[in-house]
Amino acid sequence: MNFWSFFKQSLLVLLVSVLVSVAILSLWNNAAYDQAAWTGLAIGYGNALLGYAIINWGYHKSQNAFLASVFGGIIFRFLLIFALLFILIGALDMNRVALVVPLVATYFLFMTLEIFHIHKSSQVERNRE
Repeated sequence: MNFWSFFKQSLLVLLVSVLVSVAILSLWNNAAYDQAAWTGLAIGYGNALLGYAIINWGYHKSQNAFLASVFGGIIFRFLLIFALLFILIGALDMNRVALVVPLVATYFLFMTLEIFHIHKSSQVERNRE
């Protein structure tokens, strides 16, 4: 698995997400919505980078270590996201919808990219054998 390949492709997905967000946010012209949306987008991207780094760490290890990195990474990232959402919504009173919609959208986009990279890497290694 190549982290830099994922990083470049994730930047492309991030760029598309930013452009779509700019187009949608221009309809409302509300600074509170803008801040919440950009925060959700940043959390989604950070989550993707962290997740891929964790999976990349466990990829060439034993099957148990790989599965532990995948499932442990998922649990850790969910807890981290929920803690951030609790702080941002509860303590900082950010707009819930403007924060969560970009976060969920980018979560699924980047998760698709992660799965694609894992699948592609496994296909390359099978072809080598």
